[in-house]
Amino acid sequence: MSEGKDKFIILRKIKYSEADLIIHALSPKGEKLAFIARGALKSKKRFGGGILEPSHFVTFSYKIANEQGKLHTLNEATLINDFPGIRNDYDHLELALQVLDCVAKVSQEGDQNSEFLFNLLGHTLKAIETAKDPLVLKMHFYLKFMLQQGVINAEPWMAPFLRANISETNSLINHRQLVDEELHNVEAMIRHYIANASML
Repeated sequence: MSEGKDKFIILRKIKYSEADLIIHALSPKGEKLAFIARGALKSKKRFGGGILEPSHFVTFSYKIANEQGKLHTLNEATLINDFPGIRNDYDHLELALQVLDCVAKVSQEGDQNSEFLFNLLGHTLKAIETAKDPLVLKMHFYLKFMLQQGVINAEPWMAPFLRANISETNSLINHRQLVDEELHNVEAMIRHYIANASML
């Protein structure tokens, strides 16, 4: 096996056997990769301090699997940013988990052309830490996400959200009424799209 090393955002972790973990993570190119971290639940030297948690921005050193669809073998993980602010309260943490779930279900192995997805995820996790109103940020993320995925066409009411960068979400607080009026419909579109994407 050849060796690989890159930065990733962890999307999800799954317990596998007594001490192993399967980790799904997003690369800077927007590709979803799957790793097996052998002995991760016992090895404090290689994977200590809860480093393999969803939302963490990390560097992975790993053995590359010989065949597509096989698990890469994780050798070592180094934490870059754990976005501690997203765990300050339930609303912020819940939003982070919803964002990770969206990205996990649409990202694909072998996709080398979705840098926007990685960047949107990273900037959104950072924005959640300081979000004054998680619902405004949820709307902002969903609209950016669906526009980039080609699911929606921009409508006039969306303009404030689509013009602003995710890092500028707190400047959109005065559009809370739009959020109250439209978020239910936007969430329904997200659920429909994610359900269909998961079946592909």
